[in-house]
Amino acid sequence: MDLQEIKNYLRIDHSLDDTLLKTLQTTAEAYIYSAIEAPQVKDLRFDLCVLLLIGHFYANRSATTNENIQNLPLGVTSLIQQLRGLGSGA
Repeated sequence: MDLQEIKNYLRIDHSLDDTLLKTLQTTAEAYIYSAIEAPQVKDLRFDLCVLLLIGHFYANRSATTNENIQNLPLGVTSLIQQLRGLGSGA
């Protein structure tokens, strides 16, 4: 997915965080690929999962917060479970 899709999803209309967003995208994709044990997956669920993680990472950049950031965003775990096995043709 391209940077503009990420910015649209997060409702960001400036370019100040473009480099950060690309880094978060790379990190989110690596996290998901590792969790599903697949080298590459073409699936809309993968894209949504990446967006959810990018949004979570972007909103929780600081080590100090009043919120519990231990849990993944709603839907990420179930999307990862659905994506498992897709890379092997299952």
